[in-house]
Amino acid sequence: MTCRYDLLVIDLDGTLLDPQGRVSQANREAVRQARDGGLEVIIATGRALVESLTALQAIGHEGLVIAAGGALLNDAVSGRTIHSSVMPRELVVDVTNALLPHGHKVLLLKDPDVTGYHYLAVGPGELDPASQWWFETLPVSVRFVHEIAEDPHPGQTVRAGAVADESELAPIARRLEEEIGERCFLQHWAAVTEAQAVGTRTHVLEVFNPDVNKWTMIARLCRQRGIESDRVAVIGDGLNDVQMVRHAGLGVAMGNADPRVRAVADRVTGDSTGGGVAQAIKMMLAGRW
Repeated sequence: MTCRYDLLVIDLDGTLLDPQGRVSQANREAVRQARDGGLEVIIATGRALVESLTALQAIGHEGLVIAAGGALLNDAVSGRTIHSSVMPRELVVDVTNALLPHGHKVLLLKDPDVTGYHYLAVGPGELDPASQWWFETLPVSVRFVHEIAEDPHPGQTVRAGAVADESELAPIARRLEEEIGERCFLQHWAAVTEAQAVGTRTHVLEVFNPDVNKWTMIARLCRQRGIESDRVAVIGDGLNDVQMVRHAGLGVAMGNADPRVRAVADRVTGDSTGGGVAQAIKMMLAGRW
């Protein structure tokens, strides 16, 4: 049998990457075999492109990257932005003003093709230790302002959010969802950096335009190229993978996936420590999935 798919979309954290943020040799080889087998490999991640470079280099990725949970489409080689979904200024202002009274820095992810930097950190408070660790570890550029009115690029925010201890941020996120949920796509969960950074239950809150997720960007690409959704295979584990796992022709959940991802998956593979991506690719290329 031959492979049934044209596109293979792979998440990074908890999927292609192991808990230490590494790409195993088995996964590297499997991605190469997928390309050799005629699959176009696309990376889809909640990270910005600049935050994904080490992983992309590990697999020699020269194709497309769906970044920031679907808010950006980037070319991995040039780094340029092919498509972005910028948020209305009033939505950014409302999210920022809802978070600032609680003492959290508000992190606005920008389109660096336009702004020349990646994050605008808003507010007088200190960065959460996890954010501090993240910005020191990765080659991101960050600007700081005290008030949202000082935003030098108000029309170029693709994601607004905050990072804090779970006990503080989770209730705020739920309240924000009640107040503006119909105007945005909001998600929050425990961050992958908690063990490396501060050893606490670091929580991430992210707010996007209402139609932004990884699947809507995949669907946009498919429409442009005339590819049917049943020719798309995806592999993921987290909440920002639910839509693409549900709607793709083949949705594969990692063994370590959130139960909500497993619930909508067509198949479940091994976990991120056991070469689950490699196992799934092997089954696809053999025509068994």
